[in-house]
Amino acid sequence: MNVYVYSADEYVIKHFKALFAENQNRIFYFSCLSDLQNALENAEPLLLLFHLNSLEQDATQDIDELEENLEAELAALQHRYKDILNTLVLTNNPYPEQGVRLLALNVRGYANTYLDSHKLEMAVNVIQQGEMWLGSSLVNYMLGLNQPSRSRNSAQGDTVNLNAVVFKTLSEREQQIAQKILAGMQNKLIAAELGITERTVKAHLTAIYKKLNVRNRLELTLKLQQADRRERRERRKIS
Repeated sequence: MNVYVYSADEYVIKHFKALFAENQNRIFYFSCLSDLQNALENAEPLLLLFHLNSLEQDATQDIDELEENLEAELAALQHRYKDILNTLVLTNNPYPEQGVRLLALNVRGYANTYLDSHKLEMAVNVIQQGEMWLGSSLVNYMLGLNQPSRSRNSAQGDTVNLNAVVFKTLSEREQQIAQKILAGMQNKLIAAELGITERTVKAHLTAIYKKLNVRNRLELTLKLQQADRRERRERRKIS
């Protein structure tokens, strides 16, 4: 899958060229939105790294106006090229409210512009596999949690107690996989723990998404968490 990088900030372009120094063959850089749009017209599905703080600007615009304009430009791109774009939005100052707005545009990830090379590689791989890349602060914000994310080790050993009606619509194997997703585990680790292939995990996830009318693991997590909270409230009322 080709990677397109958009930023009107020359320093940011140099930053990503350095990060991708060993793999430049399928990476294309754009500093002008019109050039990016032209390139998208006949493109195959691709990963777009879109720098949100880099709208070509004039001196009369303030920062808030620039940000609003660039979000509108991104929304137009996401709508017009929805069949080919897998977009990771990069911003110099990420904050949860903006992340939620951008997720509504069906972007695949939201992160700090200056992610280190290891995390950037992870983000690219996750999105290319059809998943989403979100910071823990954004996930916690969306789940209404105040505590920090658990470590991978503690998450693996944890089981979310979900007896919600929505959860019971899943088969036994689908319930097992949903539990692992809720614990924050990735497909490869789920496959290893359940003794099945990663392809089988993906097939079960597709069935789960269809049954629960969600599009991805984040929406799945939100739906099951919300259903569980409703059921807990109902149980407290009865008791």
